[in-house]
Amino acid sequence: MEKRSPIFDEVSKRTSPFIKRKVALSFAISERILDILEYRGISQADLARMMGKSESEISKWMSGVHNFTSETIAKIEVALDENILMMAQGYRHKPASVRK
Repeated sequence: MEKRSPIFDEVSKRTSPFIKRKVALSFAISERILDILEYRGISQADLARMMGKSESEISKWMSGVHNFTSETIAKIEVALDENILMMAQGYRHKPASVRK
């Protein structure tokens, strides 16, 4: 097991739960998109062409720190004909904590 840097630990302590969650969600979204691309044999360059975007913009999105808007996610979903975010619709349950 690798030993973490004390600097990393200090920065992590000072990072708010909101920022940690925001970053985790951004990474999850970009990972989902990358999984779809890989499964379908579509490159980031192909996605850029499909969406009328530059390859560099798609690359930035896939870095894991892009702040995806619902509009951008919807456009990607339409371009790929795939769901990026999968949410229970019409399902009611006891709210669960997002903190881990």
